[in-house]
Amino acid sequence: MRYSTGQPVAAGDHVLADGMDGIVVCDFDNRVFLAGYTQWDMPDAKMIGGGTLSSGIMINTTEAGLIHYQEGTGHIVFVKSDWHLHFGTNGETED
Repeated sequence: MRYSTGQPVAAGDHVLADGMDGIVVCDFDNRVFLAGYTQWDMPDAKMIGGGTLSSGIMINTTEAGLIHYQEGTGHIVFVKSDWHLHFGTNGETED
């Protein structure tokens, strides 16, 4: 996924999602998950209401908790990135 600026969305990004503060905790397109969220890596599991978690991102918002967004849904604005706090030097999550 990409922000409206063309910048790619990445796990660890701090964002405003539909006006709510949050952090991107799962990137389903690239199968990248912050520590504590690796259990969400289940691309074939069916969700309640249909669909799977095989694309898009999951944002943990302070106001509403976890929200799944797919490309073209919601208004997501990049605030800052703290990827170095969540990933080792090789890009893998630190558990």
